[in-house]
Amino acid sequence: MEWPNFYSNAYGTNNQLVSGLLSEMVIDEQVRLYRKRTLYQEIDEALAMKNKERFMRLTDELREIMAYEQS
Repeated sequence: MEWPNFYSNAYGTNNQLVSGLLSEMVIDEQVRLYRKRTLYQEIDEALAMKNKERFMRLTDELREIMAYEQS
């Protein structure tokens, strides 16, 4: 029985694909975390300025992010 060559092009391509997907997932997570941090700051500013419209828009966006994370 011949063992597969894990360093062949076919396996290298799969490893690159998986590596690329994992990288994309990590980047997406970091972008989401950054946006959540900035949203909290912007929500605090909207509250301080008593800007209800901006507060509602920002909290809606934050709820969407949190709902995505729960799924």
